[in-house]
Amino acid sequence: MSNWYWRHDYRAMPEDVIAFAWSEPMRDLATKFGVSDVALRKMLRKYDVTLPPQGHWNRVHAGREVALPPPPPARRPGQNGRMLIDPKFEPFIPKAAPIPSSGPFASAEVPEDLEELRERETKLLGKVTVPKDLSRYHPAFASIKRSEQRLREKAAESRWYEPEFDNPVSQRQLRLLNALFLALTKRGHDADIYVEQYTRAFRPHVIIGDTKVDLKIGILGKHPTTMRSGVMVPDPSLPASTLLVIRCDETGIPAWEDQKERRLETRVAEIAVSLIVAGEAKFRRQLKESEIRAEEERIRREQREKEEREERERQRLERIRQLNEQRITDLRMSGELLRRSQDLRVLVEEVRRALEQRNDIDPERLAAWESWALEEADKLDPILSGQIMSHLDPPLLPVEGE
Repeated sequence: MSNWYWRHDYRAMPEDVIAFAWSEPMRDLATKFGVSDVALRKMLRKYDVTLPPQGHWNRVHAGREVALPPPPPARRPGQNGRMLIDPKFEPFIPKAAPIPSSGPFASAEVPEDLEELRERETKLLGKVTVPKDLSRYHPAFASIKRSEQRLREKAAESRWYEPEFDNPVSQRQLRLLNALFLALTKRGHDADIYVEQYTRAFRPHVIIGDTKVDLKIGILGKHPTTMRSGVMVPDPSLPASTLLVIRCDETGIPAWEDQKERRLETRVAEIAVSLIVAGEAKFRRQLKESEIRAEEERIRREQREKEEREERERQRLERIRQLNEQRITDLRMSGELLRRSQDLRVLVEEVRRALEQRNDIDPERLAAWESWALEEADKLDPILSGQIMSHLDPPLLPVEGE
C-alpha cells in the first residue's frame, strides 16, 4: 500500500478508502469530490486501491451478481495499518486513530509475539547468499555505482582521480549491504544508503513497513588508517578478510560481528530477520512514545489554557478595580460639581436681590444675566447633566463562560 504523501495528508483506515471507492459510480463520486472521474481514479490508484471493474455498476443496476470489494492488505511488520491520503478526502473518509500501544498487533502477516514473528520471517526468507560482485544490485546503490563509474572514467584520463570504493574492505561492505537490502526487499521492505561527506563511511538504513531503522557498518577493532582530504579513513590496502561489524541503532540489539569460524556472509538472513523484528518492535514502542507525547502535550495544553484563563480573570478583576477607582473619582467629581452648581445658584439669587431695586440696572439686562448664569449652573449640576449616571451602577464585566 502506497505511503507516498504530502505534508498535510492524513491517515485513514484502508477499508474505509476501499469502501469509498466502491460506494458509488466513479463519475458520481468525482462530482461530489469536485474533480473529473479520471483524476479521482488516478488519486485512488496512487494509493494502490483496487477499483470496481468495468461494467460493475451496470451489473449492479441490472440486479446481477457482482464482485465484492477486496479486503485491505494485512498489516505487515513495521506498518501502521493506516493509509496516508489527500486531505480533500476528509469530508468523505474519516480519520483513523492509531493502533493502541497495548495492541492487539496481530494480523495475517504479523504474530502478536515477536519471537513468533522471528520464526515466521526466518522460515519465509529462507537462505540468503552474498553475490561475489554487484552486477545485480539494490536500487539504493545506483548513485554509488554511477559515481564510481564516473571516477573510473576520469581516472583513465588523469592520475588525480580514482574510485573511492574499489578497495577490498569497501567492496565487501557493499556486497554485504546489497545482499541484506535484497533480502529485505524479498520480504516487502525497503532500504537506502548514503555516504558521509568527510569520512566517506557508509550509512545505511532499512525501512521495515513504515518504520526506519538505522544501521552502521565498519571495521571491528583497531585498524591501520590513512589521511584523506584531511580526515583519517581506513587504509585502502586492508584485505577483504578484515573483520567487520554491523550495528543497529536500536537499543537491546547486539551487534553482528565477523568471527573466524562464522563470517557475516553466513549471517545475512539472520540479520535481515532481526531487522524486521526490530522494525516491528520499534513501531510498537513508537506507539507508546507517541501516546506519551500526546498525553504530555494534552497536559501542557490544558496547563496553558488554565494559565490563559487565570490571566484573563486577573485582567478582568484588574479592570473592575480600575473601574471602581474611576467610579469613586466620578462620585467625588459629582459632589464637587453639585457644590459648584449650588454655589452659582446662591450667587444668582444674591445678585438678583442686590440689584433688582437699583434704578441704574435694566431689569431685562439682569434677567438675561440670571438666565445665562442658571444655565451654566445647570450644566455643572451632575444630576441635570447626567454625569451622575457614570457611577450610578457598580462596574460589571462578564465572567468567562457566562
